[in-house]
Amino acid sequence: MREFTRNLSVCFAAGCLGGLGYALALWAMGHYGFTRWVGVDIAPYLSNAYLYQRIVWGGVCGLIFLLPWRRSWLARGFFLSLIPAGVLLFLLLPMRGYGPAALALGMLTPLVIVLACAAGGIAGSGLLRAQGK
Repeated sequence: MREFTRNLSVCFAAGCLGGLGYALALWAMGHYGFTRWVGVDIAPYLSNAYLYQRIVWGGVCGLIFLLPWRRSWLARGFFLSLIPAGVLLFLLLPMRGYGPAALALGMLTPLVIVLACAAGGIAGSGLLRAQGK
């Protein structure tokens, strides 16, 4: 039980780092004009509220790292990040009125979301690798 609790807290912490990575990647893509260049209307402002929400939800999503994946930490980070990206694209953003895959924000919105989630997933997976997990 103690080992499971330890793994749970380490995965939550890795998810928090992943949430921070996601938030900063999405902000950087908007701030430096990548989203405008690809025709996507996403350019969040960097604020405490913006970061806090994504860090906490990143921690919750970090529990995905409990799944047994022992091959490449880079592949683990990328492929497991597709789960939160799918939830964003096919559940949360459509519920906010952006349509399926949030295409109302631009045709390449799925690309932007997948890239931002991948940055977070790889950051979280890297932390787990550094912890020996």
